[in-house]
Amino acid sequence: MAKVIIFGTGRGADVAHRYLSKDSEHTVCGFTVEKQFRNSDEFRGLPVSDFDTLESTHSPDEFQLFVPLGSQKLNRLRYEKYTACKQKGYRLVSYVSSTIQFGTELQVGENCFILENNSINFDVKIGNNVTIWSANQIGDRSVIEDHCWLTSQVCIAGNVTIGSFTFIGINASISNDVTIAENNFIGANALITKSTAPKEVYIVGQTPKAALPSDKFFAMLSKSL
Repeated sequence: MAKVIIFGTGRGADVAHRYLSKDSEHTVCGFTVEKQFRNSDEFRGLPVSDFDTLESTHSPDEFQLFVPLGSQKLNRLRYEKYTACKQKGYRLVSYVSSTIQFGTELQVGENCFILENNSINFDVKIGNNVTIWSANQIGDRSVIEDHCWLTSQVCIAGNVTIGSFTFIGINASISNDVTIAENNFIGANALITKSTAPKEVYIVGQTPKAALPSDKFFAMLSKSL
């Protein structure tokens, strides 16, 4: 059990507060935001602290953090705040819904948020800073690398690798033995039957957009996510 400070005071923080409070052994003690974004001393009845000076008021030896930010810019905003927390010396908790049943212990990294009604088969490995929303299927021996986001009703078959910084939309399906390269955007209802290259975008009804220059790629995603 850990005493936890949640990063943010938006919708993600509200959702994380409810799940951690109602379905974990952790105790949520407050919230933290960067000073320029702090507009209240309280959120959900708990204190809000300045992130800039958090270690002076909430020691990393006593508290752990959780960063429940969204998938903006292919999860890079969440990655930046996750990294900033690590640089301050904090450990980060993960949440895995108690409703999920496992035949073996699930391998999950730090700062993961895995909600209810997910079906996760044997020998699945999940990296750091991964969000898996409700009701997905993840097949055996699959690997989800760091800083990914799975929405809902995603079907991942067996022996699949999802590369870091990848977003997968609602109802997308990934076939057996496929590797999704890093920095992919897989849109809703997409069917991926072959391995992909880095920085590809798959949207139903459109030709895959491969190897886009990173500045244009992330600028496009920042408008659409």
